[in-house]
Amino acid sequence: MRLTIDGIPRTFLPTKSFREAYHLPPEFGVALFEPKDYSGLGRIDQAGAELNGVRAAVLAAIPANLSLQAWLSFIPDLTRLFTDQLYAINPKVKLHDVEIEFAAAGFADVCQAVVYARLRSRDETPPFEAIYGDWLDQTARVSQTIHRYGDWQVQIVTHAYGRAGLIVQMEAETIYVQDAALGCPAEGYMAALLAEVAARILIAPR
Repeated sequence: MRLTIDGIPRTFLPTKSFREAYHLPPEFGVALFEPKDYSGLGRIDQAGAELNGVRAAVLAAIPANLSLQAWLSFIPDLTRLFTDQLYAINPKVKLHDVEIEFAAAGFADVCQAVVYARLRSRDETPPFEAIYGDWLDQTARVSQTIHRYGDWQVQIVTHAYGRAGLIVQMEAETIYVQDAALGCPAEGYMAALLAEVAARILIAPR
């Protein structure tokens, strides 16, 4: 994983590799410093069929041969459909309204980013993975809370999908550690859905 921290792209070392390198216990990670309270949180792990239905409805709503300019006015309509579909399955997943609206905002932002990337490019448009990575990178934040672990100082890094890793400041160096164990479980679903929508945008006629 790469995220920009303090204006510099940082490569995050997987948690397992970091633990092994420094002989740390298996509990070392985001949860050790900021445990997650699961009470009242929505669950998507048993809503596979419902989420597949949302995906199918979103993709089916995209008109064939939609022009690139037309996408700009269509994205709000598609976002409303996506939002309505999430509310329709919410009796199963039990998300809070703010979580649904946040997912919808991210959906719209990424779709718009893909359209603008195509509009800016005269030749070859960057692949979706690069566009999506740039969007996710822009959401990266570092917690101001400093935790202590022996002589180390530890801060939590978040992005659009929640807690993503740690910054471990040692005496001689600073290491960036990836740990998405407490991140949003819908991250993979959203990335896959957005990739499918983006595939339609990337072939839209100008």
